[in-house]
This record gives sequence, C-alpha cells and structure tokens, in this order.
Amino acid sequence: MTPTTREIVFALRQGHFLRLADETGLSMACDPSHAEAVEKLLEVRQDLVPPPLPTLLINDSGMLNLYVRPIPEVAWDLIDFAETPVTVLFQGGVNLPEVFRPQVPLRKVLSEPVRQLIGALGRGLLTLPFESLEWPVGLNEPELQWGKAPAQPHLPRIMELGPKGEVAFLRK
Repeated sequence: MTPTTREIVFALRQGHFLRLADETGLSMACDPSHAEAVEKLLEVRQDLVPPPLPTLLINDSGMLNLYVRPIPEVAWDLIDFAETPVTVLFQGGVNLPEVFRPQVPLRKVLSEPVRQLIGALGRGLLTLPFESLEWPVGLNEPELQWGKAPAQPHLPRIMELGPKGEVAFLRK
C-alpha cells in the first residue's frame, strides 16, 4: 500500500528517512528540523564515496527566508526562474543545524509530487542526493518512498552565491 502525504509527513517529523525520487534521481531525505535525523544523515554521508552534497530542497523562493539571511537580491531570480536543477550554496544559514550555518546548499525542486510533499511538510527537505537511479550499495533503503524517478536523472548545476550576489559555478 502506498503511504499518503499525511503519513509521510508524520513519519518525517518523527525522524524517519525517506527514499525520494525527483528530477536528479534518488536521494535519502529527512526533516531538517529533526536533529537526530540530520545527525544520522550526515553520518551516512561520511560512509559514501564520493560523499554527496547534503542539499535542502525547497518549493520556491518564498522558503528562502526560512533558511538564509541576508538574501542577495539575485537569489530570488535564481530560485524562481530555474527551469533545470540548480543547487545554490548560500552563506548565512538560519533555522538549521550548526553544520549548515556557514553555507546552505539549496535547490528548488521541480518534481510536482515532491513539491506537494514539501508543501504539506511546511518546510524544506534535507537530502543526500545520489544523482543516480541506483541506490548506493550497502546502504539500507528506507521503508518509506516518495516521488517518481525520471528516465534519465539531470545533474544539477552547482553555484556558490556570495553575500553581494557574486556567482561562482562549481559545476556547470
């Protein structure tokens, strides 16, 4: 039986993990406000080679205020007008565990089912994006699953955004 959005949101808030499928492939996801889940997600990351970049998925630029301050003016356009996956590394994280305070990797999710889940959760989803349709060997898959994997994952561009709007591409 496929779990409902409400059941997934409840499980995430309890610290459970989710096997998430979106436009970039498969990811392991958790609620970023659940400290123990975030700690465990970061432990999992250490065991993977190469370690994936933990990324906070958001619905739209309106969620930037929840996680970044100050927000460079260009950030709104980068998030709102992204038609392909773009991960932006922001400085000045707030409302997140200490490890994300200096730099917050954020990506606006394009997959409608994942956007709906984030809307129901009311906050972003912290993910370990594997950028593949294959789950890492040796890593137990969470019981909960959400989203539909694409035929071919799209690797996100990764850019760093400075406090005055300076842009540096880390992966084009």
